[in-house]
Amino acid sequence: MADTGEIRDLIQILLKAKKNFRIYPENNPMYQKTIDDLLNALNKPLEYTGEIPLRIKQYRILYEGEVVYENTDKDESLALFFFKDGVRELTFRQGIRRDEVEDFLQIISLDFEKDVLDDDIVTLMWEKDFRHISYVVDDTILLDDHGYEEEATREALESGGGEEEIMKAYEEAFGVERPTSINIVPLTNDDLKSIIEEIENEPTDKTMILIRTLFEMLYISESKTDFSDVVELMKKAIQYAVEHANLETPVYTVRQIRKLLDSGEFSGESAQILRGVDLFVNSSQLIRAFGEVMDSGAEFETSLIEDFSGILSKTAIPHLITILGELKNMTSRKTVISILTELGREAPGMIARGLADKRWYVVRNIIYILRQIGDRSVLEYLTRSVRHSDIRVRKEAIRALGEMGSGEVINILKDCIYDPDESIRISAVRAIGQIGTAVSRKIILEEIRSKAFREKGFTEKKEYFEALSRWPDETTIELLVEILRKSPFFKRAKHDETRAAAAFCAGIIKARKAEGALMKLRSSKNRLLREHVISALQRIKDVKV
Repeated sequence: MADTGEIRDLIQILLKAKKNFRIYPENNPMYQKTIDDLLNALNKPLEYTGEIPLRIKQYRILYEGEVVYENTDKDESLALFFFKDGVRELTFRQGIRRDEVEDFLQIISLDFEKDVLDDDIVTLMWEKDFRHISYVVDDTILLDDHGYEEEATREALESGGGEEEIMKAYEEAFGVERPTSINIVPLTNDDLKSIIEEIENEPTDKTMILIRTLFEMLYISESKTDFSDVVELMKKAIQYAVEHANLETPVYTVRQIRKLLDSGEFSGESAQILRGVDLFVNSSQLIRAFGEVMDSGAEFETSLIEDFSGILSKTAIPHLITILGELKNMTSRKTVISILTELGREAPGMIARGLADKRWYVVRNIIYILRQIGDRSVLEYLTRSVRHSDIRVRKEAIRALGEMGSGEVINILKDCIYDPDESIRISAVRAIGQIGTAVSRKIILEEIRSKAFREKGFTEKKEYFEALSRWPDETTIELLVEILRKSPFFKRAKHDETRAAAAFCAGIIKARKAEGALMKLRSSKNRLLREHVISALQRIKDVKV
């Protein structure tokens, strides 16, 4: 979610751009600057939100439920400008191009009373077929504007025909046929029994039945309005189904629509309207409903979750990240993480933008998802996370860099081995060893040979030697023997910890050349050293011929 202040600024820039486009011709530098300013204002929040959905009220514009613009002046109100043509929602999406911004500004800067008497903003936007700008239209605005109810009543009263004439006027205005008389046939006991059995055998949620009926209605729709109404009913049926833990309906609906679009049965305006169902399935509204029903305890088969994930697109990613931070149920969070992992394989950058979330637990989950995806293009984002204020996030980021990184992240990880927190240092050593480059080895060796190494805790020392075991060559074995044979007079306990860690490493790599040095320490009075020496000798013995 973008900061509401950014969105308020964006709308002010949009207002200024609308005025500039009326003043300056295309060859004027201000015209070009206006496009660039708006594009930059859009891209800034889109970098981490993926989309900017604006809800349009009569005199207000809302973002995520908050008012970001309000103006009741009928001549100047940007909200009313969209609202009067039926636009109820306007969404800008990541990837918006400069030419789209220019076309959009050209449309909204027109004087619809003088320049385009026969068109409206919706028609012109539809003709442009924007890829990164979408809108939701309320077709009922046409009825509201014409005031059919008042017109019917007035005409009937003027005719002086009384109630009968008033009803007739309603019918003519709305095109309603008057019902003919109905003969009611009494039901027998067998009839009632048959009806009861039919009801019991039908599923409680009948949205699938409704959806199949609506598909049939698409073919018989006689106008754009009829077609749009059917599609809107599809969206409502999908919403109802998801709210009642039915994912089969949205999966079936989207798959059928995609088949229809691929086959070319519907094209042009009809195809554009049908694509609205796909957009709706990926909308914040439906994704939030999905999250709420999961958090209420609803359980789904893994295969059904996979099918549902298959109908989602990358535009759902920001909404899924949003609900990920709100879900209370562990199973729900795992499900969303699974879906994000699959969607993120096609758009890892959009997943990475979730690292900007202010909730540490969301950031940690995002890093986990990126680790599962394994796309190295997000390494730059991950390197920033090692400086996160929360230790749990830093550890997850370090782990991810160890699994996905190479030489380019070594210096970042090297800084982490000096962190004040031991768990961070240990994670960094493990990650450096996992990367396994020559530079990794050099860092490990330099730290083991440093004077400060003796003062580290045994767990941390052991991690260094385990990392060193990735290079079981002569140089490593010589260092192990040197440490095992050294017996300083001061701080013996600390040195014995180092020797115990070295013995641990010798056991891992089964260093037979260290056997002599180990034998001399098997009766050590230091229990920690003695136990690790005996364990190492046993490992070496197991591989003897």
